[in-house]
Amino acid sequence: MYSLNHLQSLPTLSIGQADDLKIETETTRVWLSRCSIQDGEPYNNKVSIEKLINGCWVTVENYQAK
Repeated sequence: MYSLNHLQSLPTLSIGQADDLKIETETTRVWLSRCSIQDGEPYNNKVSIEKLINGCWVTVENYQAK
Protein backbone atom coordinates (compact mmCIF):
# COMPACT_ATOMS: atom_id res chain seq x y z
CA MET A 1 0.00 0.00 0.00
CA TYR A 2 1.21 3.46 -0.88
CA SER A 3 0.74 6.38 1.50
CA LEU A 4 -1.10 9.53 0.50
CA ASN A 5 2.03 11.65 0.98
CA HIS A 6 4.05 9.34 -1.26
CA LEU A 7 1.46 9.29 -4.05
CA GLN A 8 0.93 13.05 -3.93
CA SER A 9 4.69 13.62 -4.18
CA LEU A 10 4.91 11.62 -7.42
CA PRO A 11 4.40 13.28 -10.79
CA THR A 12 1.09 12.62 -12.52
CA LEU A 13 1.80 10.45 -15.55
CA SER A 14 -1.69 10.70 -17.04
CA ILE A 15 -5.00 12.28 -16.12
CA GLY A 16 -8.17 10.20 -16.27
CA GLN A 17 -11.73 11.43 -15.90
CA ALA A 18 -11.58 11.29 -12.09
CA ASP A 19 -8.13 9.90 -11.25
CA ASP A 20 -4.45 10.71 -11.66
CA LEU A 21 -2.11 7.94 -12.79
CA LYS A 22 0.80 7.98 -10.36
CA ILE A 23 2.65 4.71 -11.04
CA GLU A 24 2.78 2.63 -14.21
CA THR A 25 4.80 -0.48 -14.98
CA GLU A 26 4.32 -3.09 -17.68
CA THR A 27 1.80 -4.95 -15.49
CA THR A 28 0.59 -2.51 -12.81
CA ARG A 29 -1.06 0.91 -12.64
CA VAL A 30 -1.74 2.92 -9.49
CA TRP A 31 -4.38 5.66 -9.67
CA LEU A 32 -5.19 8.35 -7.06
CA SER A 33 -8.72 9.70 -7.24
CA ARG A 34 -9.29 13.46 -7.37
CA CYS A 35 -12.87 12.92 -6.14
CA SER A 36 -14.17 12.76 -2.57
CA ILE A 37 -17.10 11.22 -0.73
CA GLN A 38 -19.13 14.27 -1.79
CA ASP A 39 -18.57 13.16 -5.39
CA GLY A 40 -19.72 9.60 -4.70
CA GLU A 41 -16.46 7.86 -3.78
CA PRO A 42 -16.67 5.38 -0.89
CA TYR A 43 -13.94 7.38 0.92
CA ASN A 44 -11.58 10.28 0.32
CA ASN A 45 -8.16 9.68 -1.30
CA LYS A 46 -9.17 6.44 -3.01
CA VAL A 47 -6.34 4.49 -4.58
CA SER A 48 -7.09 1.98 -7.33
CA ILE A 49 -4.56 -0.64 -8.33
CA GLU A 50 -4.91 -2.23 -11.75
CA LYS A 51 -3.12 -5.32 -13.02
CA LEU A 52 -2.75 -6.42 -16.63
CA ILE A 53 -4.48 -9.80 -16.79
CA ASN A 54 -4.86 -11.62 -20.12
CA GLY A 55 -4.31 -8.36 -22.00
CA CYS A 56 -6.93 -6.37 -20.04
CA TRP A 57 -6.46 -3.85 -17.22
CA VAL A 58 -8.41 -5.10 -14.20
CA THR A 59 -8.88 -3.29 -10.88
CA VAL A 60 -7.63 -5.71 -8.25
CA GLU A 61 -7.66 -3.46 -5.18
CA ASN A 62 -9.07 -0.19 -3.86
CA TYR A 63 -8.13 1.42 -0.56
CA GLN A 64 -8.08 4.75 1.23
CA ALA A 65 -4.62 6.31 1.21
CA LYS A 66 -3.61 7.82 4.53
